[in-house]
Amino acid sequence: MKKVLLATTAVVAFAGVAAAQDLTIGGFLEFEAAYGTNYDLGAGVRSVDDLDFGVDGRLNFDYSNSTKSGLEYGMHFELDLYSSDHSSPVDYLNGPQSGVAFNDGYVFINSSLGNVSMGDTGTAGEAANQLHTPFLAPGAIEGDNYAALEKEQVFYSNSFVGVDFEASVDDDSNWALGLGYSADVGGVNIALGLSAADEALAGSIGATVGGLAFGVNYAHEEVMATTEYVAAGVGYSMGALSVGTGVETEIRHGAVSGQEMETNYVVGATYELADGLVLGVGAANLDSDSCSNWTATGGANNTCASPTLTGRGSHLGAAEGRTWTAGASVTVSY
Repeated sequence: MKKVLLATTAVVAFAGVAAAQDLTIGGFLEFEAAYGTNYDLGAGVRSVDDLDFGVDGRLNFDYSNSTKSGLEYGMHFELDLYSSDHSSPVDYLNGPQSGVAFNDGYVFINSSLGNVSMGDTGTAGEAANQLHTPFLAPGAIEGDNYAALEKEQVFYSNSFVGVDFEASVDDDSNWALGLGYSADVGGVNIALGLSAADEALAGSIGATVGGLAFGVNYAHEEVMATTEYVAAGVGYSMGALSVGTGVETEIRHGAVSGQEMETNYVVGATYELADGLVLGVGAANLDSDSCSNWTATGGANNTCASPTLTGRGSHLGAAEGRTWTAGASVTVSY
């Protein structure tokens, strides 16, 4: 992170007062090489054996200040940068995209009564995905957004007797809640998380001892159909090296197509060569019968344009099968 000093001058009563404030700028830029992943959505079908390159990045801006009474206020916003033959995430209907996109952006006010953020804040919720895989090969994760709130929200957070509490609401009165708690039990750190929304409920439990971490999470969602999501994984960190593996299963109970189940297996590792310089490798064995994994199957985007919607994922019928994908990255963060 880099701090940029801003000099401002304010006139208070009859005196001139000089104030110095910090603007923090940070982010990352990542080069990705993926094998067995169809980034080049568009006309025609590519082989899943193709090697493809991509660039992903983010630029963060954070500013904070405080009043004499101790009230803290400020703002945060992000710019996402992506360049390749795909957008991030992939736009199944419109095909390849590149450019700069506005991501999270909000103003905040923090006080002894809690923290309030207003803008593109993200959805409240403390349930965490537990794959514990340091590097996920492209296309190797199912959708696990446990609520469907709009981006623009009012977000509140606070802590009571060791329990973290979050709540968010958008301008359509869609709501989400989150509870989190962690404690040390005999040298093992236990973390519990709960997320609830209008049509979704999710929970997670994780444990960390030394460099070893493992956990499980479960989600239940009622959107177009009943969808259940389970993820479990284990990871280990030793100095600059982090490795991990996990499995995720999504079960959709569709009124038309019946029950469908997809299971993905993932493994990955990262190594920090120097401060802010990280290498990553990963591989995944994926179900290839849904648009969730369609980036790794070589499918044409016209197939995903009119799928059979049966829940969080989209069922592609004749595309049943499994496929492998693998990727590597070089990331510089600042």
